[in-house]
Amino acid sequence: MTTRKFHPIGLLLVLLGGWSFQGFSTAYSQTGSSEGIQPLLELGGESIHRLIPEAIQPLIFPQEIEQFFQKLEGTPPDWMQLRHIDMTEQSERLFQFNRQRDTARADKHAVLQRPVAFLWAGILRQYLPDYQGFSIALGPELTKTSWGIIRFKPVDLPDYLVAIPTPDLRTHLLRRQKAHEHIEIVVVCIGTLIADESLIYGFSHDGHHDGMILPVVSVQKLMYILKPL
Repeated sequence: MTTRKFHPIGLLLVLLGGWSFQGFSTAYSQTGSSEGIQPLLELGGESIHRLIPEAIQPLIFPQEIEQFFQKLEGTPPDWMQLRHIDMTEQSERLFQFNRQRDTARADKHAVLQRPVAFLWAGILRQYLPDYQGFSIALGPELTKTSWGIIRFKPVDLPDYLVAIPTPDLRTHLLRRQKAHEHIEIVVVCIGTLIADESLIYGFSHDGHHDGMILPVVSVQKLMYILKPL
């Protein structure tokens, strides 16, 4: 089951040294790479998998993620052994566990080097006449698996993201915006795992303290897909 979050989630990992959380934000500025300027696609009843080339490993459904993790990590973490009432002790356990997993993963070159595709959620924001497209606000998707909650962490994203629809679709979307609708899109992120820190293990602070895994992916390509009504 996938949960979309269109607001700052407030989930923190209890990791020694901490980490940076990118919540819901409008991804647009005056400078940046044109890689973030992409057409806004419509599925027309097809599966998102049809848009992903065969050489790329889709990590969209829980089963796909679990099978990929099994190849990369072998076994799920023992979250009960990692959890501790003392946050300092828990942080140390997580730190040591992450180091052990990073070391054990070092020889999994074939798995690490294969490009993967995952989903983030988006909302169309400001219409930009110069681009004839819309800036995009991003939010992570959380996927529940037998390994824990998965939240992909994209890095190397372009400085600004713009989705460009066809002229007919643009007219329709502007009409929806004028009616104060939130127009949701799916953002397909394609890239490779960061070799030295491919997965980060931690706990969420959502009140349940569930085990959470963050695959850290260097993004090289983006696709924007309009979410059907």
